[in-house]
Amino acid sequence: MNFSEQTLDLVIIGQSILSSQGNPAAQLYRGLINELSHYGHRTTYLEPSGTAPTSGPRDMLRSPYCEVWPYENVDTLLREYTPTIASADLVMLGSGVPETDRIAQWIGKEARGIKLYYDTDLTTTLRHLDADDDCCDTLSTASVGVFNLYLSTTGGPALARLCEHYGVRCARALYESIDAFSFYRMDIEKTYDLGFIGTHKPERQPLLDELLIGPARVTPNRRFVLAGDAYPEPREWPDNLIYLDHLPETNRVDFYNRQSCTLILSHSLRRMHGFTPSRQLLAAAACGVPILTEDWAGLEEFFEDKTEVFCVTEGNDVLDILYGTEESLRRRVGTKARERVLAEHTTARRAQQLLGFLNEIAD
Repeated sequence: MNFSEQTLDLVIIGQSILSSQGNPAAQLYRGLINELSHYGHRTTYLEPSGTAPTSGPRDMLRSPYCEVWPYENVDTLLREYTPTIASADLVMLGSGVPETDRIAQWIGKEARGIKLYYDTDLTTTLRHLDADDDCCDTLSTASVGVFNLYLSTTGGPALARLCEHYGVRCARALYESIDAFSFYRMDIEKTYDLGFIGTHKPERQPLLDELLIGPARVTPNRRFVLAGDAYPEPREWPDNLIYLDHLPETNRVDFYNRQSCTLILSHSLRRMHGFTPSRQLLAAAACGVPILTEDWAGLEEFFEDKTEVFCVTEGNDVLDILYGTEESLRRRVGTKARERVLAEHTTARRAQQLLGFLNEIAD
């Protein structure tokens, strides 16, 4: 069976696709559904209404590539949309939805087509599965096995654990991705030697101090930039560090292209299991800017150190790359990373992989 040559009716239940504020999954689903529509597949997206605690302000009034149907609460979802999921060729449940466990068991009972789960926070899922607790907002040991296919933005050994310990039938990595038309190289002036974008995370602050703020402090004639929400008052930051408290998605391609190099640091939860390239990492690479990043398990599966990225562990490593490495070499590394992303990590590529997984479990 070749799913790329058939027209499928898909139903996806996930976090809001119309609001991306504090909700990175919105960009993931927008890109994936858009690419699937190019194959003729029709998607109905069910999301909690604007009154739900997880819903933020909308930055999209309506989706141009799928129907979006809101539901007020899970009782309403189960009562009104049972015929919808029963008739769908494919039903996908995304992580992070309120009462995930209850919805999963409903899908297992009512859906007649292929059943998928897409996990964008596998670390949290495994923590609750290992504890066998009663958290209703993640899968339980009773519901994790109802799906024909378990997708995750985390790959590596963690996926094998799902199959070996929790009865998952088929687990595959479907990593985050970028739209090649949204992130690209620009021939503009470099305003900053090094920059970083990311929401403030207390556990990440020591690494940020070492790899960004420290180098800025010892090179006062250079310029650095930090962008992200929720940082404390920067009273002790050096004067040559510019702080942008909020950077809209539409400004990020300009942000990356104005840096001679950019710093990418993953969340501590991502580093726990590794094999989880962040969207920031892929977006920066697509812009061709040389990337400095800490090493993490599985990084070599995505980028080669010193050929496509620079791995750094301390401030002196950063200074050596910024001021002790020829610009031509840095630019060559940025170009190699861009070529890798465009070949392997676009939304178009993810749609192809998803259709390939469907073919695999249908055979």
